[in-house]
Amino acid sequence: MNPRLEAVTGPLTGAIIPIARDRVSIGSDPSNELSIYDASIARNHCLLTRREEAIVVTDLDSPQGTFVNGVAVKERVLEDGDALRIGECELVYRNGSEIATTSATLSAVRHEVIDLRPEPLYHQPPMPPLQVTDVGRMARDLNALFKIANAINSQRDLESLQKSVLQLLFEVVPADAGAIQIIDNIERNPTSSVSWKREDRLVPDFTVRHEMVLRSLWERSAVVADLSATTRQTEKVLCVPLVALQKTIGVIYLVCFSPTETFERDHINFVSSVAAIAAVTLESVQAMESLRAENWQLRQQLAADEPMIGESLQMLQLAETVGKVANGDSAVLVRGESGVGKEIVARAIHQKSSRSAQPFIAINCAAIPDTLIESELFGYEKGAFTGAVASKRGKLELAAGGTLFLDEIGELDTKLQAKLLRVLQQKEFERVGGTSTLRFNARVLAATNKDLEKAINAREFRQDLFYRLNVVSVSVPPLREHREDIPLLAIHFARKYAQRLSRPFKGVSAEARALLVSYSWPGNVRELENAIEHALVMGTSDSILPGDLPESLSNDDPAGQGASEYQDAVMRFKRRLIRDALKHTGDNCTEAARVLGVHPNYLHRLVRKLGIKTDSTTE
Repeated sequence: MNPRLEAVTGPLTGAIIPIARDRVSIGSDPSNELSIYDASIARNHCLLTRREEAIVVTDLDSPQGTFVNGVAVKERVLEDGDALRIGECELVYRNGSEIATTSATLSAVRHEVIDLRPEPLYHQPPMPPLQVTDVGRMARDLNALFKIANAINSQRDLESLQKSVLQLLFEVVPADAGAIQIIDNIERNPTSSVSWKREDRLVPDFTVRHEMVLRSLWERSAVVADLSATTRQTEKVLCVPLVALQKTIGVIYLVCFSPTETFERDHINFVSSVAAIAAVTLESVQAMESLRAENWQLRQQLAADEPMIGESLQMLQLAETVGKVANGDSAVLVRGESGVGKEIVARAIHQKSSRSAQPFIAINCAAIPDTLIESELFGYEKGAFTGAVASKRGKLELAAGGTLFLDEIGELDTKLQAKLLRVLQQKEFERVGGTSTLRFNARVLAATNKDLEKAINAREFRQDLFYRLNVVSVSVPPLREHREDIPLLAIHFARKYAQRLSRPFKGVSAEARALLVSYSWPGNVRELENAIEHALVMGTSDSILPGDLPESLSNDDPAGQGASEYQDAVMRFKRRLIRDALKHTGDNCTEAARVLGVHPNYLHRLVRKLGIKTDSTTE
């Protein structure tokens, strides 16, 4: 048995290394028995050990990995003819007497036998004396590294950071185009992909070749390939993995179309150094953006996520409809008057759907000017218009995988209606001022208080967009149609604002409850919430009294008819009671309030409201 390694590629090309010891360490550090000067090899890369008649290779947790016959291994017994790859060095293991002839590169050179001496063997090519051009190149590389380090430290936006790194790489590397891809799952599309081309020359369109990316990610090392033979034009590729602290997060992919330039060893080492610096920051920025998005989503839910409250037949039917609609993925049009809680229904659909773990992104089409809503929906690229100092993702992009809620869709400008229709049909869009096509994979929910059928006849709303949005229609009833739910809603809002105002709350008085139920509520649930908040701010007792509620509730027609006669009778009765109590107590409001069984502040408000004049204000 004559175990040895025969170098096929790399700095040792053509060399034969006998394995005469029981232990041979391999790496780029001079302390190894076999030290190979190569940037793609770890300081302590792998170990060869003799076990009886077998040679075993063990990877020493190297970032690049150790490969046998193209498969990453932790430990493996070598067999005759196995191809051992360490970084960019390929070594063929032999235990017989014949010389490997499987590689054209190996057979074309003179074989040099390298003996492993007792002292470590440090294989480093002789260093030629520095020339003026070498000094200039080193200064250029150091200057570029300094700029990249500054850019990495100053950028906190993932996309801007990727663009800055690409632009600065082009100052050193002869690449014509390139891309930085952030990849969470190799079986899916990149979560973030930013490309760049040189602007000072005509650069053809390029495609990031998935097989090159997979190889770089799998081997965790730089991959260089000349694809000119398989394409109609010169195409040389350099793909370097972004190895961060926890995992490999993506690649730097560079393409050179020039027939006279290529990626040299110093270019590969430079890009590998930049990738090592940038990977950790890119991972941190990506994690920070994810935390910000999650925090924003949670804040939005805490601020606007109200439960669907009600025990009436109408609300039970609505809850049943929401449960059925949530199971699908079709577009839903939520219809109802202003203030009935259309967004609450939309959020309930989202929370009960399979997309509940993804973002719920809402945009009010009526609250944003027509000149701004396009950039809010689609996002924009840096420089797309005055004031666009940085790229921004729009609501369509932020809702990826989740739900997009378009509130007051009937107020959307007709030009934007056409663009939105294309998004719903093609499932893709472009940012304002951008050229890259982005995929749209969110569920769309829309809401309106307008009669869209009338708007279509008046040519204010596109009929084709209406059919796209109105796949399933959900109607939310006005509050006056389920008055039996008003006490429940009042208690819910009262507890909410009592906690926010840090004040005690025991309940709603019978008189106040009757007033709430009898009111017509033209503003629906939103008006009821405002009325309860007003009562808790203005009230002084631990219960809500009629006088704590807004005056508009007392002036309303409770049954929709006969309001004047009813209100006049109530007002006359109130005046008589108050005047009798004041007369009995000598115009002492405190004593009169005790006699009437109300709070003094409430009696003061009633006296002012009813225009009752007193001779004394003594308390």
